[in-house]
Amino acid sequence: MIRHFWAGLAAVLLLASPAAAQTPLFSDNSELDIVIEAPFTTIVRTARRSTDPHPGALILNGQGEPQRYNLLVSARGRTRRQTDRCVFPPLRIDFENNELRSTLFRGQNRLKLTTHCRPSANYAQLYILEYTAYRLYNEITPMSFRARPLRVTYRDTEGRRREETQFGFFVEDEDDLARRNQRVALEIETGVANATQLDPEAATRFALFQFMIGNVDWDMVASASGRDCCHNSRLLAASETARSGLIPAPYDFDSSGFVDAPYAAPPENLRMRNVRERYYRGYCRHNGQVPAAIALFQSRRAAINAVIAAETRLSEQRRQTAQRYIDSFFDVIGDPERVQRQLIDRCR
Repeated sequence: MIRHFWAGLAAVLLLASPAAAQTPLFSDNSELDIVIEAPFTTIVRTARRSTDPHPGALILNGQGEPQRYNLLVSARGRTRRQTDRCVFPPLRIDFENNELRSTLFRGQNRLKLTTHCRPSANYAQLYILEYTAYRLYNEITPMSFRARPLRVTYRDTEGRRREETQFGFFVEDEDDLARRNQRVALEIETGVANATQLDPEAATRFALFQFMIGNVDWDMVASASGRDCCHNSRLLAASETARSGLIPAPYDFDSSGFVDAPYAAPPENLRMRNVRERYYRGYCRHNGQVPAAIALFQSRRAAINAVIAAETRLSEQRRQTAQRYIDSFFDVIGDPERVQRQLIDRCR
């Protein structure tokens, strides 16, 4: 009986560990070759006003025999879906009613797919950079969304759009992110949480990362729409009712200076010349945590540089530009006077 008790306890602890909670899809960073079949003529034409799901399919190549999954496919997002800046919307795919237990997609249900904005090599580079930004934050903390790179062929089942193959990536579901870190992802409205309830170290780490990639298109405790919290981030908590020690996890980096998309523009109230100009938006109440956060980033500099160097999908010019931009961040945090002027004195 004692032996069975300890064996059962070991199994429970294994299942509770972050490694055990990791889903197969996000267990490595190799590129997947997939085909998505859906009525893309309708999805693209109605994306501005509709996120209705449409029946489709995903075909996974390169894993032995091609594997086919029936899906629901819908447009998602706000800015890229509702403006004229992009000709193809981000997508959400829903695996409902598939048997996934012994497949690469085990544990998946609804997934965000970051797609191309426009079908050009220059735009493809932007989303490779955005994918790289996810990888950079993975090097800082496990409290970060993972992403899986894709080579996606879009096949229009209505037969009116030409088949095209583009770079894209899946973003880890927020509940999977929470589970592998033994947390829950809060579903709350703006105003329920505030800065005093954030974990100071995690919030400072979050703000310093956003400063590193030159991103101000986020909020840790509020939403730009005034509805669900939070803008381009999710809060992780010890339980569904916990309202302290909240850990923000960021996503959506296409408006950052690191990506430098043609459509990205800084908010007028920050008086920034362009998105390449960094602006620190960490909270003043967390200034005491800034030195430790800086030390953490400095300790991970080699790993951050290695991620950029290994991203061979980037052109040499883009890779060098990305590296110089990150180097300029380390120049700032390595200079106490600039830390005071550009971080501490600009806190909110």
